[in-house]
Amino acid sequence: MQADILNDLGTPMVVVLPMTTRVHTAFKHFRVTIAARERLLSDCQVVVDQPRALDRNRIGTGPLTRLTEDEMKTVERSLLAILDINEV
Repeated sequence: MQADILNDLGTPMVVVLPMTTRVHTAFKHFRVTIAARERLLSDCQVVVDQPRALDRNRIGTGPLTRLTEDEMKTVERSLLAILDINEV
């Protein structure tokens, strides 16, 4: 979830939104549920309310799955809401 320019600069850290397999419907306004598919073995939630920076070396190989365009839009809207940023 970070700007491509930071990736292009080769920063050793990457800003991520973690995922959890503990799906809580009570958090549906702050977390985005992703159905199991590909290497994602069970339904998960993107924990939009807990962004963090990780060392790139802590990230495993390849994605577990890729979010659809609609899922990414939902994640983006949720992140803006968490940060109390109004879309322009």
